[in-house]
Amino acid sequence: MKIERQSDGKTAIIWLIGRIRSEDLEELKAQTNDSTERMVLDLHEVTLVHADVIRFLSTSEEEGITLVRCPPYVREWIQRERAEGETQSDEE
Repeated sequence: MKIERQSDGKTAIIWLIGRIRSEDLEELKAQTNDSTERMVLDLHEVTLVHADVIRFLSTSEEEGITLVRCPPYVREWIQRERAEGETQSDEE
C-alpha cells in the first residue's frame, strides 16, 4: 500500500494506492485521525482490500470521512457490511 496526502489546512485528501491489508490499518488510522480538517479518501487506485479494511472504511464514512472514486466492488462490499450489521442489530 502507498499513501499520498495533500492538505490545504481545511481539507485533507488522502490517496490510497495498491493493496490495503489488515496490517495497514494502523497507518491508515493514524493518517485519518486529524479531526481539525475535513477528510477525503480517494480510493481510485485501490486494487485489493481485506475485510477489516472494509469495516474501517464503512465506519470512517459514517463518522464523516468522504470516500471518493471508490471501486464498485468496494462500495458494494461496504453496503453489504452495513446491511448485515443492521440485520444483526434487528435480531438482538
